[in-house]
Amino acid sequence: MLITAISLYRVELPFHGAYRLSGGRTWNRLDSTVIRIDTDAGITGWGEACPFGANYLEAFAGGVRAGIGELAPALLGADPSGVSAIYRRMDRDLLGHPAVKSGIDIACWDILGKHARRPLHDLFGGRINDNVWASGWIPPDPGPEQDRVMAAVRANGCAQFSVKASGRPERDIALLQILEERLGPGESVKFDANGGWRVDEAIRVMRASTAIDVYFEQPCRSYEECRSVFNACGRPLVLDECALDLETVVRAWNDGVLGAVNLKIDRVGGLTPALAIRNVCDALGIPYHIQCAGGKDIMQAAILHLAHSAPADRLLHVWDIGDLVDRRTVLVPAERRGGLMFVAPGEGLGVEPDPEVLGPVLQSWGAVSA
Repeated sequence: MLITAISLYRVELPFHGAYRLSGGRTWNRLDSTVIRIDTDAGITGWGEACPFGANYLEAFAGGVRAGIGELAPALLGADPSGVSAIYRRMDRDLLGHPAVKSGIDIACWDILGKHARRPLHDLFGGRINDNVWASGWIPPDPGPEQDRVMAAVRANGCAQFSVKASGRPERDIALLQILEERLGPGESVKFDANGGWRVDEAIRVMRASTAIDVYFEQPCRSYEECRSVFNACGRPLVLDECALDLETVVRAWNDGVLGAVNLKIDRVGGLTPALAIRNVCDALGIPYHIQCAGGKDIMQAAILHLAHSAPADRLLHVWDIGDLVDRRTVLVPAERRGGLMFVAPGEGLGVEPDPEVLGPVLQSWGAVSA
């Protein structure tokens, strides 16, 4: 089986409302790239690559598409079912740029699953976990809307609330104090700073909120800064933006810093490196969330296949991208029942894009099948 064509589509993904990160970063839509890989066996694979704007990762949508243009000609004629060999070829031809490689890698896994006539979770170790909880995101501004969303999260059975920090210590301390009063028995908060605090600011926030059960997610930008904060406070950290590869995850584990990790498939470069990191976390007893930097239903399917094959005592939560993006991009998306999520049945990823949403091919290499 050989790759005969690689095609790109550009899909705009509007949000339900404005989404704010620390440091004044605000977005109301995403620019997603959908990747189609055709083969001489008549099997088509689909992937998705979508950095969260241009100021979250060291990547942006136009750069992803340009990077795929660098890789695509050299991948024509390769066997996509050899996912590791494909990845080595991408690393040979393009240094770094994991966001570029992610969508191609996902599409190759989709082809492998369809060729084997198995859903991807079977190839990842089997479907051993149907208790895949979606994270309980709540808005950061106290008031009636936050109360309503917290009540809905509780009704869905989720006991951990995920909320964004503002990056302003005084405001973030006040928010944690308010949440402390609203949490019930057994409930906790994952407070996501997106690397928006200085070391001194992170220490102030943590020391001012010792009475509340909090996972602090990526308090500072670099791993070294996060390690300094942990050594000063000893509060559990979830590493996110700096957890770029397996080496960093193992380093953080050896340093005693890693409380949990946000395993974002597209940030680490696709399903191949994500699966390696997940398996090491399973072996070392490191809990994790499985998420993405951005995208919609194709990426959601990749997340859920990895989650359904993850041990229940390691997987914390996944991210339901539907909480953010107000557009369906596949014919049959993943299902959410209460706080639990279930991947759509089918071979490979189990999803087929909606042609009306995809629109025309933006760019292609090779002979595209009908």
